Amino acid sequence: MNQERSLHIPVMVSEVVDFFRQGCPRVLLDGTAGGGGHSAALLDSIPDVHLILIDRDPSAVSILRKKFKDNGRVDIRSCSYTSVPSVLEELGRCEVDGALFDLGFSSIQLEDPGRGFSYQKDGPLDMRYNPESNESTACDLVNNLSEKKLIDLFRNLGEERFSRRIARFIVENRPIRTTSDLRAIVKRAVRGRSNKTLSRVFQALRITVNNELNELENLLENISGWITPGGRAAFLTFHSLEDRIVKIFFRDSENFSPCKPPWKIPGKEEILINIRSRSARMRMALRK
Repeated sequence: MNQERSLHIPVMVSEVVDFFRQGCPRVLLDGTAGGGGHSAALLDSIPDVHLILIDRDPSAVSILRKKFKDNGRVDIRSCSYTSVPSVLEELGRCEVDGALFDLGFSSIQLEDPGRGFSYQKDGPLDMRYNPESNESTACDLVNNLSEKKLIDLFRNLGEERFSRRIARFIVENRPIRTTSDLRAIVKRAVRGRSNKTLSRVFQALRITVNNELNELENLLENISGWITPGGRAAFLTFHSLEDRIVKIFFRDSENFSPCKPPWKIPGKEEILINIRSRSARMRMALRK
């Protein structure tokens, strides 16, 4: 698949731009730059801003390099959240005036069967944001984890009420190699009740493969060290687990004050245009 042609519609672009533009930033970090939709809008709307774009996915970084080729207002790096301080040091910057994090995965990744993120497309059970890494794949998890660990995974990270039955069916039907294999097993386990169960199972595996919640918590522990006082932070969340982590952090932080209102959701018109935006929530805070 030509990933550059895959449709990815960035969520809540106008809200993101309005939020950061109010702070008159000189330097912003887009911590999950993906296809560069938010970044392009920020560059267009804030004439003097310099952007630092990072992403774990090498294919996304390749798209970004082509999209912003020869743009002197943009630096691009392939790395995870935990590497932000190192990237800033490399670029000779101690702090940024704001940071955006569009959590989770993109339509570009979802629509590529070879990545294994979608239960609607047949492909290898991979789900790594960085396919070049040595991280365990979703295939490794479903074929090697014990039934008890699979139950915990689907219950805690997928919030799936049929986790016990699904885990038993998986163990009884190993080996499982493809997304289609897993989809068929899950449907048999829940007697075809709902695609929501498939979404929750795939979500739990994706979160585990990419260590998403730990990455997010590590990011939040260190973010006050590289956002300048008076700076801004915004997180686009797409499920309750990550949203709860961000909400509690901003609420209890000694270094950030939640904005008023502390969060926004997409309008009805945006949801009609981009159905995947319906679960999005934008949480915002100011650095004290």
